[in-house]
Parts: sequence; C-alpha cells; structure tokens
Amino acid sequence: EPRGSMMRKCRFMLRTCRPASVNEIVRGTLHHLAPQFAHRKIADVTDLDAGLPPLALDADRFALALTNLLVNAAEAMPTGGTLTVSTAAATGGSTMFLDVCDDGTGIDPEITGRLFDPFVSTKRDGVGLGLVNVKAVVVSHGGSIAFEANQPKGTRARITLPMPGVVGTAGRDEADG
Repeated sequence: EPRGSMMRKCRFMLRTCRPASVNEIVRGTLHHLAPQFAHRKIADVTDLDAGLPPLALDADRFALALTNLLVNAAEAMPTGGTLTVSTAAATGGSTMFLDVCDDGTGIDPEITGRLFDPFVSTKRDGVGLGLVNVKAVVVSHGGSIAFEANQPKGTRARITLPMPGVVGTAGRDEADG
C-alpha cells in the first residue's frame, strides 16, 4: 500500500531529527540562494518570530524542502519582485507557521487541486516532484502545507508545524514569555 510505504519513509526520516531553529534554517537557506535571487532581481524580506523555540527537525531535509519552495516562488517572478518569508507561533503556541509569499504570477487554477500530485508541473523542464518531496518532508515532521492566493497578487505557501517537539525548557520559557 503506498500510504504504508510513505509512513515507513517518514518514520525513517524522523530518526535523524535534532534540535534546530526554523529561523536559522530560513536564514541559511536565504543566504545560500542570495546570488540566484540577486540575478533574478528578487528582494527577500524576512519577518521571523525570535521567540520560536528549537524544534526536533531533520534540518538538512527541511532546508532542502524550503529551498524548493523558495526557488518555485522565485521562478513565479520572472521579472523580479519581492519574496517574503515569515515565521510565527500560532495562538495557543501548539503550532507554528512558516510562510513563503511571492508577488509573482500565482498558481494556474487548472492545477490548484493537483499541486502535490506526482509529475504535475507547469514548468517546461519541470519533472513535477518538487512539491511532492516538500510535502513528504513537512508531513514527516507532523506538519502540513497549503497554498493560497497572496493579496494583491502572487502566492502564499504556509507550512504548519507542531511544537510538541520543542527541545529543552529554555526554549519553552522563551516561547511562553
């Protein structure tokens, strides 16, 4: 059964989790992509919640998933634009959000319901596995991902992650205070 296979892969991925800062992963990924963004005339803006505690993450896989989202967002802005990445704890503190917002062309309504289907792509040279992999990484961390229109234009990708994987009491105290 495909779902059982996916669950085994997710459990394997979680064995490599260590305490990590989502904000540091965001900063590192943006730094890595800075030359590509400069070439594409894309400005990146961050609004990162400094009170977020470290989470149990497979930082390398999570950074790759974030890289995929950021590159997709950049490719949706062929003439340049602004890419905004933000993090925040949800009200109540049991989950956190990671938003990637672009002011690009938006998502083709014809594929909106199939974004996470394998081999679905609007790119000429796209394989259609990028978002499949992004979703697998997010789900393996107990999270979810959704896309919606970003106002006034573009797209917002929202990753929601649980915070029961909070590591250490210092991180918890910072989040509560």
